[in-house]
Amino acid sequence: MADKITLHGIALSGPTQKVAQTLALSGTKFSYKHVNLQEGVHKQPDFMAMNRYGQVPVLQHGELTLCQSGAILFHLADTLGALAGKDERTRHQAKEWVFWDVDALSPNIFRCRAAARGMFKPEPDVLSFLQRSAGSALKALDGFLDGRDFLTGDEPTIGDVACYIPCFMAGEGNINLDNRPNVQAWMKRIESLPGFKAPYDLLPMNDAEF
Repeated sequence: MADKITLHGIALSGPTQKVAQTLALSGTKFSYKHVNLQEGVHKQPDFMAMNRYGQVPVLQHGELTLCQSGAILFHLADTLGALAGKDERTRHQAKEWVFWDVDALSPNIFRCRAAARGMFKPEPDVLSFLQRSAGSALKALDGFLDGRDFLTGDEPTIGDVACYIPCFMAGEGNINLDNRPNVQAWMKRIESLPGFKAPYDLLPMNDAEF
C-alpha cells in the first residue's frame, strides 16, 4: 500500500496550488487539510511543529514532512515519477524553472496580488517596482516559450506547474497577459492536460479527500 499523502494549505495560496495541481496532474490520491490563516492556525504549536516557518503548504508523505513548495515539487517528481522530465537533462531543467519562478516570477506577481487584495499597502514606487519586475519576468517567459510547447520540451514538468500558477493569478494583481501570446497559448496547453483542474475549483475552503 502506498504511503498516505496529506497536503496542508489554503486554496488562496499560490504555493499550495502548485502542490495540489502537481498531485492532480499526476493522478495521485491525497488528503487535504484546510489551514485557516485568518484564525492563525498556521502559527499554532501543532502547525509550527510541521513547518517551522509558520507558512503553507506542508506535505506529509508517509513519515516524511516537507515545507516550501519547491522542495515539495522536487519530492513529488522524484517519488511519483510524473512531471519529472523524461531524461536527466529535462529533469535538471525542470528544477531550474522551479528556482527561476521562486526568484523572478512568483514573488512579484504574488505581492502585486496581495496588494490588490488589500493584504498590505506598499508605497506607490514599491508597487510600481513589483509590477515592472513581474512584467520583465513575463516578457522573458513569453520569449522562451516561442516555438516551444512546454518549458523543457514537448512534455510538461513541475517547472511548468510552478510557473503556471503565478501566471494564472497575474490578473488578480492587475498584471495583464494580453501582450504575452506565447504565455497564453502555453497556459491553454496546461489547462488541456488530463487531470488538470482550474485552481479555484481544485481545492475547497475545507478539508477534503481526492
